[in-house]
Amino acid sequence: MIENFKEFIVLHPHYGYLIAAAGCTLYLIGAILDWDWVVEPGGGYFNIAYWIRIFGRKTIRICIGVFTSIGIICCIALFLYYNYIT
Repeated sequence: MIENFKEFIVLHPHYGYLIAAAGCTLYLIGAILDWDWVVEPGGGYFNIAYWIRIFGRKTIRICIGVFTSIGIICCIALFLYYNYIT
């Protein structure tokens, strides 16, 4: 099954944009539902405790939501561009 997936992605690399959009969507849902792994207060890969102290947790979640939404829109637009325009 993994080999079939690898072959499919090699033949159709623009579907990677949909995979990225799905990841961004999961991250956006996590920001909306206030999951701790989205806005971890420190010690992780996305250590944003400094920004949380300055602006507050809710503001940071809103910013993450805006940037993630822009990422979703860009990924879908690039998928449509490479799938239907080229």
